[in-house]
Amino acid sequence: MNSLRVGTLLAGGTVVMMLVMVAAPGARAQTAIPPYTLNAFPGTPPAGATHPDDLAVSADGTHLWVGYGNGVDTTGQGGPSNLVEYDIASGTVLRNISIPGHLDGLKINPKTGDVWATENEDGNPTLTVVHHTNGTFKTYRFSPNLITGGLDDLVFVATDSQPDVFLVASSQVDTTTPAIVQISGPLRTTNTLVTSALPGAPPSVWNVVTGMEEATDMVGDPDSMTLDPAGELVLDNRSDDSLYIVRDPKAPNPVLRVPLVINAGGTFVSVEVNDTIFTTSATNGVSSTAGTIFITDTSANKIYVLTKPYFPANEVYTAANVKNVVGLVDLNTGVVTPIATGFEGVHGLAFSPMPVTIAPNDDKNQSEGSDDE
Repeated sequence: MNSLRVGTLLAGGTVVMMLVMVAAPGARAQTAIPPYTLNAFPGTPPAGATHPDDLAVSADGTHLWVGYGNGVDTTGQGGPSNLVEYDIASGTVLRNISIPGHLDGLKINPKTGDVWATENEDGNPTLTVVHHTNGTFKTYRFSPNLITGGLDDLVFVATDSQPDVFLVASSQVDTTTPAIVQISGPLRTTNTLVTSALPGAPPSVWNVVTGMEEATDMVGDPDSMTLDPAGELVLDNRSDDSLYIVRDPKAPNPVLRVPLVINAGGTFVSVEVNDTIFTTSATNGVSSTAGTIFITDTSANKIYVLTKPYFPANEVYTAANVKNVVGLVDLNTGVVTPIATGFEGVHGLAFSPMPVTIAPNDDKNQSEGSDDE
């Protein structure tokens, strides 16, 4: 545990958090390579909320939503999980919502501002839509025709009207079933319809690193998903340690694969990742020259804030959950370069174009923080 004293203010559109952190004896040290700066988020989770995973940032950059899985069963036999809304400036808990099942994927609908969460990545999947202003929610279920396992994550793709919604179908019975599905028609309390967006065994995949076509790839363990700035789906697949980029079906190479590697003592080895983001807001698509990356460490039950003076547009970051590092990804080579290390169980990432400034200690401007209930 780190001890914190927190004072906050909002100035010039920048969330300013003043904190002093003192590492407890024996605590694992989290470090970031300059020019990156890594600090603990000054929010205290409500009692019983553990194992933070996915995160989502409101369009105005002031609220952070975090899904706490609480270590419950991932097949819908246990629960509940907690969905917690924090004020980013102060770390104050604004809302704590009990969600049935094991909460996993989390995104904000860019049209409505409501929070969508997927539950139960290994069986009996559900989708919960939470009203962002009053916290009321409704849960929906799916037709078993294409989803034989669970649901892991989701993304919204902008259209002229309501956004299209794509879901990661995880723990499928085999790769004859889809790895990504698209919601078709209205949400239903039972038997919401979906269509296939990416087969578990795509007939043709273009390997970006080798520049060659592949015909035997299997998307056997799909996990988190995001959008790139072009509006293409980017999927983490842990069965072959790759990113799959799903493009317009009419594109010359509609499915791309980027095998990921990391330098391990001078030798590049495959690396498994859990969450990947681009330096644009997943909520409103806005990019920024500054910004903030929020990180969850599931095992440590902590949230971290990663900043630097300049985030070039379209940088790619990933949470390498086995190596326990956050890395910068080169999509041309697949190389993951660690920029933050020392985590116990790194999982979720979320980028906000709103910069967060970690101010130095100033007793005259700080007040004692209080625990949230």
